[in-house]
Amino acid sequence: MATLTHNNEYPCAFDLILLEWERYNSKKVDADVKTMPLGDHYTLWVNYCMALRVDDCILYKSKKETTLILEDIRELIDDFRQLAGGKKNKMAFDPIEPDFGLVIRNLTESDATVMVSSAAEIRAEMPTGASNQSAAPSILFDVNVWIDYPNQVNRFYGGYGPGLYFFVKISDIERFASQLQTELDALGPYLTL
Repeated sequence: MATLTHNNEYPCAFDLILLEWERYNSKKVDADVKTMPLGDHYTLWVNYCMALRVDDCILYKSKKETTLILEDIRELIDDFRQLAGGKKNKMAFDPIEPDFGLVIRNLTESDATVMVSSAAEIRAEMPTGASNQSAAPSILFDVNVWIDYPNQVNRFYGGYGPGLYFFVKISDIERFASQLQTELDALGPYLTL
């Protein structure tokens, strides 16, 4: 399981669990299934589950197994590594099958000094009136993650549902990217001969 969290006094967490490659039974006749000749490009899908947690309380757990395409997983890992490496200061992730959304941005030194008292203003990217007006990046990142609840229950892409807003540090981002890469590697190869 890959868990994005910052272990502090008020832990919030997003769990992403890669389960297995999605496979189709070739014995089943389905007019929508297309067989690809060897060597042709095709899309690989991975079944996964997710959860939002606050401390030991599960705020939301997947209603069903859902899928991510392999390219989306690789992009997510790459985005996290670029954030941790300072090559990006923000990212937005909406997978092709949008069962969740994720936005992370590096807080400025100014935002980080007033994070608790001005959280709503920071989310809206409004001036906070902080005495420290530094635009230099801090070690803190804002995380906004939500579940697309309409898609979870009836496959209607609505983009709305339960979510969490919390902060993480660079080490938390590095840990999540590493855990997600380990999950992906543990699936093994799609084709086994």
